[in-house]
Amino acid sequence: MRRDALEYRTVTTAIEMVEMEDLQRRIWGESSVTPVPQLMAAIHNGGVVIAAYHEGKPVGFCYGFTGFREGKVHICSHMLGILPEYRDWGIGKQLKLSQREWAIANGYDKMTWTYDPLEARNAYLNLCKLGGLVRTYLESYYGEMGDGINKGMPTDRLLLEWDLNSDRVVSSMNGSPIDRVEWRDYACVLDWELNGEHPRPVNRLELGEHTGILVSVPVSIQQLKKDNLDVALEWRLALRNIFKEAFSSGYVVVGLLKTDKPVHAYVLEKVCG
Repeated sequence: MRRDALEYRTVTTAIEMVEMEDLQRRIWGESSVTPVPQLMAAIHNGGVVIAAYHEGKPVGFCYGFTGFREGKVHICSHMLGILPEYRDWGIGKQLKLSQREWAIANGYDKMTWTYDPLEARNAYLNLCKLGGLVRTYLESYYGEMGDGINKGMPTDRLLLEWDLNSDRVVSSMNGSPIDRVEWRDYACVLDWELNGEHPRPVNRLELGEHTGILVSVPVSIQQLKKDNLDVALEWRLALRNIFKEAFSSGYVVVGLLKTDKPVHAYVLEKVCG
């Protein structure tokens, strides 16, 4: 399939929204579908739906609506989904960049969205390729969900903050993921060991007064869930505990350090003041 045949455009008609509804079913199944009336209401009240098309057919999309927090308006990017066969095409990043361009043109300077802290691939995109930051942990955010991605696990989420015009975000637009040499020298406060063929969280150290810390996360949580749900749950609870403590102590998630091991590592740095 030709990747140069991709096209991105803002979706505005009810007929196109029917395609978006069908696309959601193909990506997530029936349990996570935002219906056409909600999508139409959102785009007429400060929201946006942007879709990626390949040879004229929708293969991915993102959906955001107007949010309000601490007296300021922002875009809450609620959904981003891509058909499995297109997930190595760089579509996720391009959808976010298109969404950023739209948001700036329409007067927004900030975007937020949530993602599962156990999804290392999403973390790398959000933190290193897009330049977002995380300082908020949301425990069991969606309650119990029975879809294939979330079934059997508490729906904990990290809240990603994307300051659209910040130096950090603007510099990440040059295509070079954020990755600093000093990250490799940070103290690992959540380590790991092999449990059979799978990594298991161990050796939690005290946060202390480190400038930066590392928090391990499995490379492939979905495969781990299929193979050993109990170990996957250990990771959920281990990350929940360390993130909540770290955020209350003034740390912010600034990146994801990739390794050649079964785990990568979140990078957290202490915020002065």
